[in-house]
This record gives sequence, C-alpha cells and structure tokens, in this order.
Amino acid sequence: MWHDTYLSTVLGPDYAHARAHLLPHLFDALTAHALMLDAQGVSQADRAVAGLRVLRRDPFPPHDPCVEDVFFALDQRLAEWDAGAAGALRTALSRNDLDMTLYRLSAREHLLDALRRLLTLRGTLLDLAGREVETVIVAYTHHQPAQPTTLAHYLAAVENVLSRDTERFLGALTRVNLSPMGAVALAGTSFPTDRALTARLLAFDRPVENTYDAVSTSDWQVELAGVVTAAATTLSRTLYDLLLWASRGLISLQHGLTQGSSIMPQKRNPVALEHARAKLGKAVGSAQSVVLCAHNIPFGDVNDPGTDVQPPLHAMWQEFGEAVDLLSAALADPRIARAAWRREAEEGDAMVTELADTLARQGGRGFREAHATVKALLARLEASERGVTSTTVEDLHALGVSLSEEELRSALDPAAFVARRTTLGGPAPSVMRPAIAAARTRLEGDWQRQETYLRRFAEARAHLEGDRNHVSLTHASGE
Repeated sequence: MWHDTYLSTVLGPDYAHARAHLLPHLFDALTAHALMLDAQGVSQADRAVAGLRVLRRDPFPPHDPCVEDVFFALDQRLAEWDAGAAGALRTALSRNDLDMTLYRLSAREHLLDALRRLLTLRGTLLDLAGREVETVIVAYTHHQPAQPTTLAHYLAAVENVLSRDTERFLGALTRVNLSPMGAVALAGTSFPTDRALTARLLAFDRPVENTYDAVSTSDWQVELAGVVTAAATTLSRTLYDLLLWASRGLISLQHGLTQGSSIMPQKRNPVALEHARAKLGKAVGSAQSVVLCAHNIPFGDVNDPGTDVQPPLHAMWQEFGEAVDLLSAALADPRIARAAWRREAEEGDAMVTELADTLARQGGRGFREAHATVKALLARLEASERGVTSTTVEDLHALGVSLSEEELRSALDPAAFVARRTTLGGPAPSVMRPAIAAARTRLEGDWQRQETYLRRFAEARAHLEGDRNHVSLTHASGE
C-alpha cells in the first residue's frame, strides 16, 4: 500500500486530473498503439482494439488506492475483459512514451481551443474598428497626450499583434504535434513496430525522431507557456487602456458586464475588465510554473515536466481562455463617448505636430525650424494662460509666420490631422478601411487553418473510436 501522504498529495490528485482531463487521449493513444501492433501481426492486438473501444464507453472508475494511476486502472479493466488483449497491448509500450503522448494530445486540443477564442476576439476588434474609423481619440506616449488618431487605428493595432500571436500559436502547434509513441522507456524496442503508422493514426505530423528526446523533452511545453505569456502581455496592456478610458467616461460596458456599488448609486464599475486582467495575470503565473518545472532538472524522464506540470498547464489555458472571452464580450458592443473624445482632442495641444508640418511646407522652411517656432508659440500661449485652440494668425505673425485663417484652423483640426495621415498603416479613414478589410481576409484564412486542424483531429478520433463512417487510416499516405 502507498503511504497516506503520498496518496493524498500525489497519486490521488494526479489520478483525479487525468480522469477529468486525459481519458479520451489515453484511449486514443492506446487504441492507435493496438492498431499498429495488429498491423505488425502481434497476436490478439485486434482484441485489444476491440476491448479499448468497448471500455471507453463505460464510466471510468474512481481512484483505488491500490492502483497507481489511470493507465494501470485501464490495464486492470482490460485484463478482466480479456487477459490476452491486455497482454498484447503491453507489447513495446511504456508509460514514458504513453504519458508524453497524452500530454501532447491534450496540449494541441487546448491550443486550438485557445486559438478559437483568440480568433473570435480578433473578429470582435475588427468589427468595433469598422464602426469607429472616424472616431478621433488622443493617443498617449510616455503617459502624456501625443497626437490625434482614431479608435479604429488603436483597435487595428491590437488586432495586428494578435494576428502575430496566432502565427505563434500555429507555429507552436507544429512542434507540439509530434508523436512520442514507440519510444517506449527511452531506447525504443526490439519488437517490430511502425512509429510512423502510430503517428498517422493519432493525426500527428510525424514521430519525434529520437526516442530519448521523445520521453525527455519539455521544450514544447515551455514554448506554449511563452506564446501564452506573449499574448497575455499584449492583452493586459490593452486592458490597462480600456480601464483608463472607462475611468474617464470615454467608454462604458454593457450593463451585464458592470457592477454597481452597495452605497454609491451612480457607480457602474467595469468589473469584467478587472476580472479579465486578473485572469491574464494568473495565466502568466501558471505559465511561469511550467517554465520552472522544466528548469534545472535532468534531461530524461522525470515527473517535474511530466505529471507534475499538467495542472499548471491546464490552469494556464483555462485562465487565458476565460480572459479572452471576457474581453470579447466587453468589446462586442461598448458605448463609445465620441463627443467627449473629440473634445479632448480639440481642447488639448495634441494636434500641434500638424501645425509644425504646415509651417515646414510654407516657404521652404525645414521641419527643425518649424518645430522650434511651434515650441515658441506654445511658450507664449502658456505665459498668457491660453490654449492652443485660441491661436490666432496674429500670434503667428509675431513669430514671423504668415498663415491664413483657413490654413491655421485646418492645421489645428484633429479630424484633418487624422485625414492627412495616409501613410501605409496610418489612421486616415481612407487607409484604415482597406486595412481593416485586409485584416478580415487574413483572419478568415486563420479560421480556415484552425478548422482544418480541428477536422483532422476529429476524424482521427472517430476512426480510433471505431466510427464506421470514417475511412481507415491504417494505410494512409501520411500526408
């Protein structure tokens, strides 16, 4: 019997986690292994396939303190069903390669689910951007008002980053989607096996080529922690801005995403954004646990990057996914205080870059001289406690500059400032509309890639479950 402390702190929790989250992958991996053994002529392997397909439809037993883990629980049940089948299944099989296979199968499923949520958020950002192409806002640099831009420009920038995160997720998937099966303990086996066939049956791209690597590596888990951390960091920065805007009344969320006060009747607290921020923090914390579990350990089969890292990995995916969902809900239909944002742009001095540009275009002035002239104007206005919008042509004449009233007002108009920014990637509506359309096309392509993986993995599982409607993959080309 196991020690009570070991049961309560290790075996019991590990069994509960595997029973809740890894059983479909356990049956998939073992069924693929049995199908491969049958193709190699191993006696009674076909019975193992049949038994696994029967047993996966039955409730899985709770933890028995006499049974170490879910593999041995299933091994015991299969032996009760057909001892010969259980014996055949154990041929060229170790929990080392089996466990690493389950973890990769689970990881690719979580990754695709997180990607689905990320793609949904990208679509939400683009929808909102499409509605706010002409909504002028003030962009800040170093926590100070900088230049006018548009809300669409900001939202499209965030979507741009998330599109790169999508590429990181899909790139990580190509390194996750490799099969450890057939590595056995670490040195392979003397039995005839076909690792490529097992990989195809499980819809892996190919086997991990080195059997030692197959059971020892943790790089793919660390990479997943990294891509989640990168995406979570961008989203947490976005949340900072959203909460700042909400605190100033520039945006507000739907009632179902806000919370009132028990004492202050006027309050509408944007709590969904706060919870999203906290969940991103917890996701990054779990990701760090993944990295630390793989740090300063032997390069071999050890529990740290295997069994022990699965709960923080699961928590990382859950917290990240829920945070992304909350953001999607918050940005689906917020109230945008367009007039308040416009007033901030008109009443501040964020548009004076365009005044400097206008002066630089006048009479061959260089921008350096124009920049100095506008700084001098600002100093004069400040000394007399006047705002930039009060600037007159006489103020400019005093500095040796001649502009018409129309030219001056145009230079100080935030909307005109934005409209002139037609550089590639700029905020001008004439630039933003096609940019958003291009981003939608890119997003559609990413949806198609995600759905292709989903179909491929679903078809593999249907075959392993014995669905007669799916063509056998046993002799598939491997493409």
